[in-house]
Amino acid sequence: MQLLLMLVGKTKNSTYSREIAEYQRRLGRHLTCVVKEIKEEKPGKREAPAAFCRRQGPRLLNEFQKPAGLKLLLDERGRNMDSRGFASFLQKSMISGPQQLVFFCGGPFGYDPSLREAADHLISLSPMTFPHELARLLLFEQLYRAMTIIKNEPYHY
Repeated sequence: MQLLLMLVGKTKNSTYSREIAEYQRRLGRHLTCVVKEIKEEKPGKREAPAAFCRRQGPRLLNEFQKPAGLKLLLDERGRNMDSRGFASFLQKSMISGPQQLVFFCGGPFGYDPSLREAADHLISLSPMTFPHELARLLLFEQLYRAMTIIKNEPYHY
């Protein structure tokens, strides 16, 4: 099983980058984890966020649709799960699904609704909104936590 994490933009916060790298290293003991950073565009000076998302939508949708696998989009409207529920969801997806799980995490301005339509599942990390760099770190930590739950390793108590 392989995880492909598609992330819009780069993680600029060095503390988050170090923590993400550590969780990615830990995840590597359980499965292959590939990170693909997608170039982040900037909105025009007077461009509304919704217009910006519509403008970059086709490019992001194309990137999201390219890889084969189960498409999982991080979205505030997505399914809320606790850590054990997320582990169970991942385990079922890994057993019955394709060889790759594709997670997509948008940039600071979000993404066009067309990506929601292309996703197999919408997943919410929380009903709260987080900066996109923190959302990445939370995703990596929860993926690692889920794998330790699945493997019955001591991390989640």
